[in-house]
Amino acid sequence: MNSPAGRPADYARWRNSRLGALTEPIEQQTILNRLGNVTGRRVLDLGCGDGAYSVSASRSGAFVMGVDVSAEMLRAASLRTDVGGTGARWCQASADALPFQPNSFDVVLAVTLLCFVERPELAVTEAARVLRPGGALVLGELGRYSLWTLSRKVRGWLGSRMWRHARFWNVRELRRVIEAVGLQFVCAQACVYYPPAPFVADFLGPMDRAFSRLGQFGAAFVALKARKP
Repeated sequence: MNSPAGRPADYARWRNSRLGALTEPIEQQTILNRLGNVTGRRVLDLGCGDGAYSVSASRSGAFVMGVDVSAEMLRAASLRTDVGGTGARWCQASADALPFQPNSFDVVLAVTLLCFVERPELAVTEAARVLRPGGALVLGELGRYSLWTLSRKVRGWLGSRMWRHARFWNVRELRRVIEAVGLQFVCAQACVYYPPAPFVADFLGPMDRAFSRLGQFGAAFVALKARKP
């Protein structure tokens, strides 16, 4: 999950949990598979949170700009850069008003951003604007059809501010949003088919890749890749 939802401590608590330690690498690998080789590419990590994806792309040889609306998140990202020794840079800005020229980036990455922004269509419009022709947009979002989503919705009904207004996505909806701004759909992948129960996740997690043949139903996370003509 990336800001505007949550704080750096929430990210750390999630990664240190039993479920998070199993789930986060699965989600990250799904995204990295969509990114492909980023060596020498200009990458924009939109809604970068505490910089985990930015640092990973930078270590793979990309020139990375991480953008987030939260100054607290960017401080955490900067600390991650200092510890990891990568060259990622950071910028505080809103996803729907990016301070970059058109055609500035080869790749735009946005992970669990559209779930939480008020105007996801405008965020995708901005992503397409700063993406160069031939460049790729990679989205990772919380899937609509899973037990994780049901659990999060219940928490929202019970008063959680994070989940009360969260939006969950399916591939068809994501595809409609990206095609509305002139981007071309390339591929999609789903993952995290086990329920949010540690003991069940321990058993089913190692087999998660095999479940991808089921499509997006039951998956807590969906990733989509699009290209700018």
